[in-house]
Amino acid sequence: MKRNILVTMGILVLIGFAVQGFVGAIGGIFLTTVVGIVYGTVKRDKKLVKWSAAALMIAIFCIMVCYGWLLLASAR
Repeated sequence: MKRNILVTMGILVLIGFAVQGFVGAIGGIFLTTVVGIVYGTVKRDKKLVKWSAAALMIAIFCIMVCYGWLLLASAR
């Protein structure tokens, strides 16, 4: 079952990247981290929750950088 969740997470990232490019990949990572945290919490898999939370922090940072860059580009 854990393998199926990891495959689903990979598919979400690839779909996001294919549909919207870099911004979609960030969105896909954000969705997969939420899925990973929920699945890890339900199955009591501390390792998956830990790595999903770390990826969530990276995704939030990437979202802030991306939208900050877009705001700076639109202000010019």
